[in-house]
Amino acid sequence: MKQIVPIFEGDIVDQKLKLQDHVKAAISRWLRTFKTGAHVDIIIRKHRSKRTDEQNRYYWGVVIPILADHFGYDPEEMHEELKIMFNPIQSKIDPSRVIGGSTTKMDTKEFMADDDSYIERICRWGATEYGIYIPPPKKAD
Repeated sequence: MKQIVPIFEGDIVDQKLKLQDHVKAAISRWLRTFKTGAHVDIIIRKHRSKRTDEQNRYYWGVVIPILADHFGYDPEEMHEELKIMFNPIQSKIDPSRVIGGSTTKMDTKEFMADDDSYIERICRWGATEYGIYIPPPKKAD
């Protein structure tokens, strides 16, 4: 069974961690789930924004349909093929097999916000390898 690991957000102000009251309350509730004397890990890292609904709509509403239509796949099959090509990972079950890694945990930058993002690499591949024009988000609206 997978352990649930909560993520709490805060801000650094004058090199000090500032937490909103509702976050402090959530941390207190979470701490009560541990037995006295439990040893815990505390991880502090820079916040990463998850991909936006707008980015997701562009991917599933523009990129996927254009490519799926061109290659004759249904949208879900196209998504799986793109993950294998542009987000490959080694299968845990069969290490000799490459599978598509999940895109759901990608942040806004990894998914679409820079020149080496998942979607940008897909669009560049479609254009250079197959002459497929995928309009950018502003033109796609």
